[in-house]
Amino acid sequence: MSAKVARRTYVLAMSVALAAAIGLGLALVWLNIERVNRAYALKATEAELADKSDLVAKLEVERDNLLAPHRLREEAERLGLSPARPGQIRTLAARARGAKE
Repeated sequence: MSAKVARRTYVLAMSVALAAAIGLGLALVWLNIERVNRAYALKATEAELADKSDLVAKLEVERDNLLAPHRLREEAERLGLSPARPGQIRTLAARARGAKE
């Protein structure tokens, strides 16, 4: 009977060890898949950041071109605008908030 018990104990121990090995192997595969997925997501996010940085740089150049003094002067002349003459600018006194009339 002792040999039978020893054999059952051995089979049980080997079964548990095999199940643990399979479980650890599956966990390792799952972790590698997650790592690859995160790497792809990170790469996509970095590409999006690079695209947006490029767009910001282009928009800053465009803004600087549109606000350049010579460009504004040319646009004002094209629209028939000129500097204000004396008397054309009026200033209004600002009322304090909550002041009664």
